[in-house]
Amino acid sequence: MTGSSVDDLVRVYGGDPTAAVPLAFDGAWPSQEDFGSVFNLQVLVEDAYVVAIEPNGWSGDLPEIARRASNGGLFVSAYWSMSGAYRITEARGGRVTAHFDPFAVGFPGGMGDLQPDWIEETPFDLDRPNASCLAAVEHRTGLVIEQDWLVRKLPTYRIPDPDVLLKDVENARIP
Repeated sequence: MTGSSVDDLVRVYGGDPTAAVPLAFDGAWPSQEDFGSVFNLQVLVEDAYVVAIEPNGWSGDLPEIARRASNGGLFVSAYWSMSGAYRITEARGGRVTAHFDPFAVGFPGGMGDLQPDWIEETPFDLDRPNASCLAAVEHRTGLVIEQDWLVRKLPTYRIPDPDVLLKDVENARIP
């Protein structure tokens, strides 16, 4: 995200900016019994960017979160799940400009997606889907994603389930 602060981003995700706990990525995963009910957000500042990492969540995949986070500039997210779902979301100035499954482009499963013009500039490799999604974020932001982010302790915030956070927001999942 550009154009906003760490505190702004944590609030957009429904967290308390004063309640950070330093954790490495592996330590930010919820316990097995809490998985799906406990959500964490890790944040770091890199150059002009505020970077959010969700070890177990999908808030950044939701268009309403993207709209809110992009009010001051640009927001780009890459999401993937253990079940094989993938999504790239981009918003600028409070408006969603992309929300698509990069591996469904040109297929019936991608028909309802908001596919941007730049989709043709970014190769998505089915053999390396996670890396392809991160490469798309790098392409759109110019920010190089570092492996170090996943091993060093970062400020980590408890955030609500995004569907609970946005339960009263009409069309929160619609770009």
